[in-house]
Amino acid sequence: MQSLRLLHHYSTVVYPTLCRDDTVEVWKTVVPETAFAHEFLMHGLLAMSAMHYAHSHPDQRRQYVLVSTYYQNLALQYFSTRLNDIDDENCEAFFLLATFIFLMTMCSIADPRDSEEPISPSHIARSFMLLQGIKTILNFRPLRRWREHGPLAPLLQSWAPIKPIHSGPFLLQMDRLSNLARELDTSFDIINPQSSCLLAIESLRTIYHSTREDDTIKCVSRRIWTWPITLSNVFIDLIDKNHPVALVILAHFAALARPFEYQDWVNNQGFPALTRPVEQKDWGNQGWTINIIESVARNLDKGWQEWIVWPQRSVREGIDVEDMDITTN
Repeated sequence: MQSLRLLHHYSTVVYPTLCRDDTVEVWKTVVPETAFAHEFLMHGLLAMSAMHYAHSHPDQRRQYVLVSTYYQNLALQYFSTRLNDIDDENCEAFFLLATFIFLMTMCSIADPRDSEEPISPSHIARSFMLLQGIKTILNFRPLRRWREHGPLAPLLQSWAPIKPIHSGPFLLQMDRLSNLARELDTSFDIINPQSSCLLAIESLRTIYHSTREDDTIKCVSRRIWTWPITLSNVFIDLIDKNHPVALVILAHFAALARPFEYQDWVNNQGFPALTRPVEQKDWGNQGWTINIIESVARNLDKGWQEWIVWPQRSVREGIDVEDMDITTN
């Protein structure tokens, strides 16, 4: 009966918090139908629903956190051992499972009440590594085929051409970070600490430009959360190992993402219920960016703290990166 309760909760309460207008049918119909055909996706759906139920029913929170953890473990076990088994019949189910898993990991960072220890860069790195699984799934077939055929097309629409912006506080920060990254030692490996940091910074520039487009806030917010997908495994490993330059770059991503963390989310991030104003914090994302900033601050040596003053102020005071003082470090 518990699984039926959770399935009903997903179908009546959870799915509206996951969708934009053009993706309603995916979360309302496609996901449950696909889950009925693939047990591993049903585990992910039930884990997601149990996590939401725990947040929306405080008196039963402890019980449903345990239920969510149980289903998450089942889903993760399958996901981590079967990525090599992707085919045309199950690739959509794998994509949706990866989405659920990453979403729940992000929610646990945003609201770590059930964690036994403070959020660490290792937690963040693990959540980003899950997106590498999504990248693997998407690479199974050409992206054009995902967009033109199949039930997940609304989730994967391409962006309009981006018009570069050539000045502004955030871009000046990116210039400072690029100069910092170039001071790192290089190696004969194409992707090394220096190149991986520079690539992460350039990707952050691209994401920034995309957020300045004249588009709906929901479409723009989707773009923000593509940045972790673009990261190399080397860069994610640097985050995991508390590399100072990688952590400084991560802090600047948090500053850029802050205005969007309570908006609609397609690539596995924050979900406001459609019945609530977008300014109101949603159930699963009560402070992702502030927890990222605090984690970075805890794990940077004193000599590196000056490098995160700028993003710290942006996040802590709720200042858009475009409204930040250029002279602030």
